[in-house]
Amino acid sequence: MDLNPSIGVFEKAYDEGRPQVVWTTLVADLDTPVSTYLKLVGEDSHAFLLESVEAGAHRGRYSFVGCRPDIVWKANGNTADINRNALTKIDDFAPCPVAKQDGTLKSLRALLAESRIDMSATVYQGLPPMAAGLVGYMGYDTVRLSENIPDTNPDVLNVPDGIFFAGNRDGHFRQYQRFNVCGFACLPHARPDRSASV
Repeated sequence: MDLNPSIGVFEKAYDEGRPQVVWTTLVADLDTPVSTYLKLVGEDSHAFLLESVEAGAHRGRYSFVGCRPDIVWKANGNTADINRNALTKIDDFAPCPVAKQDGTLKSLRALLAESRIDMSATVYQGLPPMAAGLVGYMGYDTVRLSENIPDTNPDVLNVPDGIFFAGNRDGHFRQYQRFNVCGFACLPHARPDRSASV
């Protein structure tokens, strides 16, 4: 199995503290996005299957599967919690210091900046447009973070207003080419031991 980038390129970027993606391409002619999801995710409670559809097509060009996050960020109202040990302790949340000082939206912006991977490098050519990064949602009620509107409906679902995570294992399924590109976002701040990241 060929891994990309080469170990030398990986080590240099890792030592410089730059997040990156490590991937391989696998033949997936007997797999579908759903079967890939079931194989990768198993019992994982923090996972997703995201389909892209172009111009009203019945099948998407890409499907994205992610699970086993390094980092989980969640928000309720103008407070946010973050778990930087999600691989080993999925419920190990602590108040996000940025949110405590500046609120939920600035906290999310800080996490986006910290997790950004420069995908313009030559080494990433040919990967799908969403090869790595944060995946999640901001619920309808988060509009109250920027608009003053009434909050009269009870919260019967008791789910976070927003949650994002950086998947440790992301599968990128190319529908038309029938290849499965598995990418792993290696975030140096989440894994201080370089050898454990490879």
